[in-house]
Amino acid sequence: MKCVIAGAVVILLCGIISAIAGGSAKAYCELKLPKGAPFAFIFPIIWTVMYILIGGSAGAVACSRERALEADKFKGLLFFTIMMIFNFVWYPLFFGAGAYFAAFAAIIMMLILTFFIICFFSRIYLITAAIMSVYLIWIFYCAYLNLAVIILN
Repeated sequence: MKCVIAGAVVILLCGIISAIAGGSAKAYCELKLPKGAPFAFIFPIIWTVMYILIGGSAGAVACSRERALEADKFKGLLFFTIMMIFNFVWYPLFFGAGAYFAAFAAIIMMLILTFFIICFFSRIYLITAAIMSVYLIWIFYCAYLNLAVIILN
């Protein structure tokens, strides 16, 4: 349980730091947005929940004691770390720099990496793969929004 909590806290802090580094999200309200785009206040709520869930999942995998699955654990956590780097830079790219295409490239990498994370995490704990699947769906939705911003603006 300590690993789950530690993972959740670390990833949540990374998200907070990314948001601070990226500056204000006020620009979101000024963009032309597609149908189905949520109000701006929804994002911090959902991202907080997502960071807690995926961080807890990574923490659970990190503390797995199953020796036969060490390679899957290492690969899953490596992909998770790389995915979080892309996640960390997405907000500053999109909001701080207004680099919507670069942000879209980052989110595509997040999608690809999350698919592999799900594959590796599922061999260790199915619940962690299920949580990462929810995250994958959320990232698909965010990719849709990001692409729409590129097209509409």
